[in-house]
Amino acid sequence: MKVEAQKFVQLTYELIVDGQLADQATKERPLGFVFGAGFLLPKFEANIEGKEVGDTFAFTLTPEEGYGVSNPDMVIDVPTAAFMINGQVEEGLLVVGNQIPMMTADGMHVIGVVTEVGAESVKMDFNHPMAGKTLNFSGEIVEVREATEADYPHAHGGCNCGEGCNCGDCGDGGCEGGCC
Repeated sequence: MKVEAQKFVQLTYELIVDGQLADQATKERPLGFVFGAGFLLPKFEANIEGKEVGDTFAFTLTPEEGYGVSNPDMVIDVPTAAFMINGQVEEGLLVVGNQIPMMTADGMHVIGVVTEVGAESVKMDFNHPMAGKTLNFSGEIVEVREATEADYPHAHGGCNCGEGCNCGDCGDGGCEGGCC
């Protein structure tokens, strides 16, 4: 069976970014998803379409094909008061490099990375962590079958990324960051 729309696919992969292993899914914990349902980057899916169990892949996505270029408008100053609970900021929260889940004024969940801490404000970067990065993927198709209702994350309230995936945007907090 070939990888095509509405098929459930499991695969292994390694993601190399800036010469370093950034993420992976192993045969013990493969990435599982319904092909064509919008769970993965469109160019990722285009590169595995038509493959079968046992086929390997290796491809590179430019920032524009991946998570886009870094947008300077997504780096903003947030008042320190926004992080206070009962007049206090939690110890260790406002540390450069920390990823902090936040909510926009219209209720959308976003992850911000602390880039600078000041007395009155905190500079936060709300770009996707992989924005501006060239993504180098390699892996193998390990399963292709007809998708069932249970294969869709909304059907069981979770993320189908698996524990090995540090990618997500699955809406339940099960994965972090934004899927491959």
